[in-house]
Amino acid sequence: MKQILLLIAPTILIFIGLSFMQNVLITFILFYGWLLFIPLIIRFWKRKNRTHIKSPLTKKSIMVGVISGVICLVSIYSFVLFFQSSVLDIPQLRQLLKEWDFNGAKVILLVLVLAFINPILEELYWREFMYSRLFIKIGNVLAVMITAIFYSLYHLIVVMEIFSFPFNVLSVIPVFLAGIMWGIFRIKLNSIVAPIISHCLADIGIMLVYWNIIL
Repeated sequence: MKQILLLIAPTILIFIGLSFMQNVLITFILFYGWLLFIPLIIRFWKRKNRTHIKSPLTKKSIMVGVISGVICLVSIYSFVLFFQSSVLDIPQLRQLLKEWDFNGAKVILLVLVLAFINPILEELYWREFMYSRLFIKIGNVLAVMITAIFYSLYHLIVVMEIFSFPFNVLSVIPVFLAGIMWGIFRIKLNSIVAPIISHCLADIGIMLVYWNIIL
């Protein structure tokens, strides 16, 4: 039950923040508060089971992260640029972001969090904290699959509001595949450096869509 709670809680918090309270700032506080403090609390109380974060800064890990991240960035931006009329209702999306309180002076702060803080906290939570807990019990393959599934789950809540059907459902597939890819990087390189760099560049691609297309 504890593992299930740790897996599903981020999705519940996103749902509460966006769908129930309709406020991005509150969502950030709930979601990132969980990603940051829960692993710290659990590792503090269970010191004997504490795992060491794998983060060797090797040329290979940096190069893999940069190359895969640039591919993600270009793919995200190019897809939305060429198919925006099919996948986005921009006036409706602007109204939705306004309802979520994603506007005004705080936008710059929120964008910086999404582009830089989000990748670090998500990778530390899913590809380090949760992967390490699951790997001990079910092995590499299932640990990567399960973390990718639950990582994708809360993205579904967001894209259901943003994209029109069937693109809202289909857009979760690349998120799941990215989760698999970053999980493989974590295993093969024995490091979360490549996943963080790659994830950061992918999120920058999403922010470029926001600044250059939605705005």
